[in-house]
Amino acid sequence: MNFKLKNSLSGRNFFILGIVFVVVTLLSIYILSSLITQISEKSNSTNALRSFIKKQEVLALEFSRFLEIEKEIKQIIKISTPNNLSNNLNVLSTIHANQNLVKNNWFQINNGKIEFRTSNKNADLRTDISDFIAKNGDKDKFNCILKDGQNIFWRIYFKANAANGEVVRYGYDIDLKALRFYFSTVDQLAENYAFVFDKEGTILYHPEIKFIKQNVFKITDVIPSDTIFVPKIDFTKKIGLSEYLKLDIVRYTKRLNVAGTNWYVCVNFPENIANEDVDAIKKYASLIYFITTAILLIFFYLFALFTRKSFQEKEDLAKEKNKLSLENEKIKKEKALIQLHQLKEQINPHFLFNSLNSLYMLIESNTGVARKFTLNLSKIYRYLINPPEQNIVTLKEELLFIEKYIFLQQTRYKDEFNFTITIEDNSVLSKKVPYLAFQIAIENAIKHNIASDENPLNITITIQENKVVITNNLNEKQNFGKESKFGHKYLQSIYNYYSKTDFETFKRDGFFVCILPLIE
Repeated sequence: MNFKLKNSLSGRNFFILGIVFVVVTLLSIYILSSLITQISEKSNSTNALRSFIKKQEVLALEFSRFLEIEKEIKQIIKISTPNNLSNNLNVLSTIHANQNLVKNNWFQINNGKIEFRTSNKNADLRTDISDFIAKNGDKDKFNCILKDGQNIFWRIYFKANAANGEVVRYGYDIDLKALRFYFSTVDQLAENYAFVFDKEGTILYHPEIKFIKQNVFKITDVIPSDTIFVPKIDFTKKIGLSEYLKLDIVRYTKRLNVAGTNWYVCVNFPENIANEDVDAIKKYASLIYFITTAILLIFFYLFALFTRKSFQEKEDLAKEKNKLSLENEKIKKEKALIQLHQLKEQINPHFLFNSLNSLYMLIESNTGVARKFTLNLSKIYRYLINPPEQNIVTLKEELLFIEKYIFLQQTRYKDEFNFTITIEDNSVLSKKVPYLAFQIAIENAIKHNIASDENPLNITITIQENKVVITNNLNEKQNFGKESKFGHKYLQSIYNYYSKTDFETFKRDGFFVCILPLIE
């Protein structure tokens, strides 16, 4: 192909075309920047929502842990006899009392004496517990919030029946102020804080201890209507001023999922953190916009100067284009040769010849296996002669192919090869790997190693979350010819194209390992 310069644009047309090009480019960049900003804002909002859900789940899980004592007590009752029930309950309640968060701990068998396992065995506490049991003793389970001077407790009570009819009442108080210090070690890296309050507005947990026991509706901008949720949306969201950080926050409010309670949780995100990524994107988008404008104007100016040069320079340019065209044609031819070589490697005549030989022997000895062998061979070559356009396939497709390939190899060599496929996570089967990646790894293992009935070749394919690991034991052939490593070069080129840098092969401790990263 030859380029010839017959005429050029007039100065005016060139100027108009250049102006249109600059305007269209700048407009496109501006629209693209706006779209990126919108996407980032939506992404930040989604991330904040996910973090809020995670935070409230963590808090609900931690509060629910205190209800697990009921299961332990019921198990003790189940395995105890009337003679040792009291002693067993004494032991377990002593263990519970040693926990830092449990301040008051007691139990009662039938209507007998109330047994305490706490250092605070004063008369007021005994009277309080006696009144509490008299009022709530018939209930199967009950919990409430109690205020005692400067302290605030979460009292948990339940009743359980033994097989012989004995009734056990068990109760304990959780110190909510001490709970604040415990929660300070949970989810420390989160860029938010949370507090819990009951339906009357009393704050039960807050990272700032001075707010515990206060009314949330008085010290924050949370209002009772924030605890009323519309259908299909079980939370409310608002922008407000933090009582804790003294800056603007995004506040999510949701019912806390703890059995037997009517509590709510507020998760709060500093608004400047929520918006800092968007602000950074706006900043860089504006910078790119202005830099692009300057580059386009400079380019337009230089290109205008270039068009004014002499005809000889234009002729030189045409010659250079002709040279580039020839080089491009050469590159296309070389690419075609590589693709042809790849196709020959895929449809291996030697493999087909050996497979047909094996089929011939099977027809005489085992007709049923011969039919299955023929069907699998047909499916293998259908897979080979129809490569995907992007040279990648799903993990599921490659597994279905390699199972048929393994069947042919094991039919031919019987006990000389052992293949194992392990799938640790079925959810990754929709991810992708290079086309024929498994076949290349297995064929290399067969080609480079000696296999026999006494010393078989063991090949293992392990499907993990983000990669496939193919290993085989080493019993390498001696004086093997120079390796082309076409298969590994092909795999490396595919991973390079998809910007994957963790493809690798290596020998270690008598094994050859091939790691194939999964492509999303």
